[in-house]
Amino acid sequence: MNNIAAFIPARAGSERVANKNIRLLDNKPLIQFTIDQVRKSKIINNVYISSNIKDLESTINGNQVKVYKRPENISKSTSKDIDWVLHLLKKLKQNMPEIIVLLRPTSPFRTSKFIDESIKKFSRTNFDSARAVKLVTEHPNKMWRVDKSNLVPYVRSKKYLKENAHSLQYKSLEKVYVQTSSLEIIKVKSLLRTKTLSGNKVMPIFPDRLNGFTIDYEHDFMMAEMHLKGMDVLKND
Repeated sequence: MNNIAAFIPARAGSERVANKNIRLLDNKPLIQFTIDQVRKSKIINNVYISSNIKDLESTINGNQVKVYKRPENISKSTSKDIDWVLHLLKKLKQNMPEIIVLLRPTSPFRTSKFIDESIKKFSRTNFDSARAVKLVTEHPNKMWRVDKSNLVPYVRSKKYLKENAHSLQYKSLEKVYVQTSSLEIIKVKSLLRTKTLSGNKVMPIFPDRLNGFTIDYEHDFMMAEMHLKGMDVLKND
C-alpha cells in the first residue's frame, strides 16, 4: 500500500453543535482527537485538513499536518463533500494519494487500530470505497409521509406485498444499515472516474459502539463528556 492520505474536514459554522470541530472536549479541541488518532496510524503517510476556520493552525497541535484553506463557496451547510475533496486533490497534484481515508473530527473515540485494520481489509479487495455502517434503530418500513393529508408508507417494498411491513415486528424486517460518519475509505482512481465518494462498489465496515460513535447533536457531545468521566453510556450492547 503506497501513499495513503488522511483527509480531515473542518468546516466553520456548524448548526447542530455550535463550533463543534474546535469545541473543547476534555480540555482539547474535538478535531485534535482525530489528529492524534492519525499520528498513531502505522499505515497513513500524510494528513491534510480542509478548513475555513480562521487561524485553525494556532488552535491545534498539528505537527506534520498540512491545513489547506477551503473556499467559502464550498463551505456552506449545503455544500457537497465531493467538492472539498476534489479541491484538496488539486492541491496535491505533485503528491497524489492512491487511497483517501476520510476522517471527520466528530469521532473522538475512533482508534488508530480500527483505522489501520479497516484500511488493510479494504486494500485486499476490489471495492471502490468503504464506509462504516450500523443497524438502524428506526426502520424505514416503519416510516410514513403525508400525501394530501393522507398518511402513506414512506417505503413500499415488494418483499412485503402480502402484508403491511409497518405492522411487523422489527426482527421480522430486513436488516437495514445507516452510514455513520466515523470512517470512509476511497480509491482516488474511482473518485476521479466517477466524481463520487462511493464509486460503484462499496464495502461495509462494521465498527463497534465506540469506533462508530459520532457527535452529530448536542446530546452526543454530552454523552462523550460522560464517557470520558468513566460512565458506561457508550459501552457495547
